[in-house]
Amino acid sequence: MRSTVLFRVSAIVLAVCAQALIASFAAWTQAYNPAVPALAANPGVSASSGIVISKRVDEVNLAFTVTDKKGRFISDLDANDFQVLDNHTPPQELRFFQQQSDLPLRVALLIDASDSVKHRFQFEQNAASQFLREILRSGKDKASVISFDGRVHQVHDFSDDIHTLARAVKSIRAGGNTALYDAVILACNKLRRDEEPQITRRAIILITDGMDTASRAFLHDAQEAAARAEVLMFALSTNDLIIDPYPKGEAVLDLLTGPTGGYILPARDEGQLTKAFGQIEKALRNQYALGYEPANFNPDGKYHPVEVIPMKRGLKVQCRKGYFARALQVLRH
Repeated sequence: MRSTVLFRVSAIVLAVCAQALIASFAAWTQAYNPAVPALAANPGVSASSGIVISKRVDEVNLAFTVTDKKGRFISDLDANDFQVLDNHTPPQELRFFQQQSDLPLRVALLIDASDSVKHRFQFEQNAASQFLREILRSGKDKASVISFDGRVHQVHDFSDDIHTLARAVKSIRAGGNTALYDAVILACNKLRRDEEPQITRRAIILITDGMDTASRAFLHDAQEAAARAEVLMFALSTNDLIIDPYPKGEAVLDLLTGPTGGYILPARDEGQLTKAFGQIEKALRNQYALGYEPANFNPDGKYHPVEVIPMKRGLKVQCRKGYFARALQVLRH
């Protein structure tokens, strides 16, 4: 009885911490919010698709979605419909802007294979395989498959071979503890080490209940890894929210996904999971992408808060909350 009470208390404390962290991110961007003009594209900026956009060391790249009050994706806005604040300051220059961006996708699919998912593991595998078939464009997009129980397993590295990836998902066997944070860090590090010269959109999709029981790393290590890798993270939560509307694992998933511009989707049963994958597919297909030069670019290795503000009322932007500027010694290599 005492252990149950302590567990519920810890869940409440973690939930409070989640709300406090979200509030702190909001405070960063709202503490200084002067009236600034819309994000105007310079004449050389291309909004067309089908082009290769190369990376620049003095450039910040953002991918984000916009929804209306009913949660419907809005994909026909242009650069003048947004304000961007980097460290509370408008950028020096907009380098590129895309609607419904077709920039290459790099998706890391992380599947909880612990004992807690055994009874629903088969339909999770089927739904994940189908998602990869529908979202990946051969020759352009790539995905990797990682499973985690008491250890983290690289089931398949990044590939655009959809059939091979689907077989990799089906090969996973459930059983053991849960090294969630270690799995997130591995995925982030692999995405961050991307050596491709072009800009890519990076996403991590977690299927889990959020309860870590075996990681060597801590929650804040996974959060920092996600921020440094500049990933968008979705969590497909397998928690039963009827029994407990906000369990400890749900609070953990909030803390992991929120700062990246992602969010949690319910995935307790087969119907919810299929719907959740469909929502993620819509989000990825309706992303805007932009690149800009900060007003005072400084490769100081520090965290810089970012805010993308819609000019039209009633719209909501989902975007990561900031980035770590690459340190000077990294840029010189």
